[in-house]
Amino acid sequence: MRGRAATLLALAVALSGCTNAGSATDTAASATTSAGIASGVTSATGSALTGAAAGIGAAVALDIGIKYAARHIHRYVQEAVAEAAGPLAVGQSAPWRVDHWLPLTKKHGTVETARTFGTAIPCKDVVFTVDDDDDQNLYVTTICADKHGIWRWALAEPAVDRWGALQ
Repeated sequence: MRGRAATLLALAVALSGCTNAGSATDTAASATTSAGIASGVTSATGSALTGAAAGIGAAVALDIGIKYAARHIHRYVQEAVAEAAGPLAVGQSAPWRVDHWLPLTKKHGTVETARTFGTAIPCKDVVFTVDDDDDQNLYVTTICADKHGIWRWALAEPAVDRWGALQ
């Protein structure tokens, strides 16, 4: 009975901590992992508190790992869109593609330059697609050339880690 109580406690804490963590799949994976670890540690140590702490720690670590991977996937897409749109004139379009070794990072779409502006810092507003079966949306962003002429994603969000506190 004690192991069951620890498992339920860990599951409740994991689920409450994951309400803003992401998708239902992420939440389910985190809850399942933390409940399993909590149950195993409780059985091994005989302490429900130790089991709950281990389960919560596992849920936090899994959540951090999922968010880390998502940030990198977004960065790869941002770099591919900016690189493809950089040489385009207004009205021109080109394909963009991310071919990374991770399966979830294999993304592709089309980007088109809508307008250019700026002289000291040349920038472009671009419209792009992400050609997935589930995604039929158009996205708009701004890219700018840095001092070396490399086109980069210029919005503070979602490129927060690049801009730090300057948002």
